[in-house]
Amino acid sequence: MPDETSRQRLYELVQRVIKANDHLAVRRQLIEIIQRVAQAPTDDFIELVRIAGLSPATSFAEANLSDATLYGSDLSGANLTRTLLINADLRRANLNGAILANADLTSATLDQATLISANISYTNLVSVTAVCANLLNANAANANLTGADFSEANLFNADLRYTTLTGTLLRGANLRDANLNYAKLRRADLSHADLRGASLYGADLKGASLQLTLLDFADLGAVEVDRDTRFGHNPGLSRELRRDLIQKGAQVE
Repeated sequence: MPDETSRQRLYELVQRVIKANDHLAVRRQLIEIIQRVAQAPTDDFIELVRIAGLSPATSFAEANLSDATLYGSDLSGANLTRTLLINADLRRANLNGAILANADLTSATLDQATLISANISYTNLVSVTAVCANLLNANAANANLTGADFSEANLFNADLRYTTLTGTLLRGANLRDANLNYAKLRRADLSHADLRGASLYGADLKGASLQLTLLDFADLGAVEVDRDTRFGHNPGLSRELRRDLIQKGAQVE
């Protein structure tokens, strides 16, 4: 992705401020800011934002940052409500405590990003890759993670209630004590994941793979399964629950 795309997104942000300020002196000042950004000898997006006199913590809400390069950026605590981050590069970014509610991160890259205690509720995360991302204590309730890759991600104690995880890769993910009540996990890959102490009450597990998944003290009450749901070698899966899953049609090795 060319760095020029990131600069263009910043120009759009500055122009939005210009439109909101009709005073001639303010308009001239903002035009000078655009010129400084254009001549700045850096492609670091956050540095360019500061050169423009904007704040990464407060200036991005509802902005269009699609395709922007934010690799390794510090966006901790930033307000990114309803922000467009489609196809953005957020690898290794610090999003701890950030508010991304109702944002659109379709096809964004979040590999090894940290989102500790971040708010990603009602967020569109379709086809996102977030391998080894850290979402400790994150609020992802009602988010859409269809087709996303969260392999090896840390989702310890995350709130995933009513979250859509259809076809999501959660292979080897840490989901200990996570709240997955009524989550849609159809065809999700939960193999080798750690679900100890997690709550999956009423979750839809049709077609999901839970082979070699740790299930000690997990709540699987009222889960929906079918003949394509596969369990196997699951420590913590009681005989009673195993029998119940088989009666519902799941494959339990």
